[in-house]
Amino acid sequence: MDVDQAQALTAPLTAAEREQVQLAAAAAGRTVNEYLCDGILTGDDPFAAALEQAADTIAARNQVERVQHDYAR
Repeated sequence: MDVDQAQALTAPLTAAEREQVQLAAAAAGRTVNEYLCDGILTGDDPFAAALEQAADTIAARNQVERVQHDYAR
C-alpha cells in the first residue's frame, strides 16, 4: 500500500477519543504508539475481547439460571 492510500484510511481522533486511547494505553502499560501499533498489527481489539467475554458470561449465567422442571408423568 502506498502512502497516499494509507493516509486515506486514517481518521483524525477527537479530543475525547484521544483521551480514551491514552487512558487505555496507560492501563495496558504501553505508550500510545505501542498500544495502537499492537492493535493494528496483531488485530487485538480490547473492546471486541470484552464483548466476547460479556457474551460468554451471559451465556453461562443463562445456562445456570435456566429453570428445569422434571415432571413425573
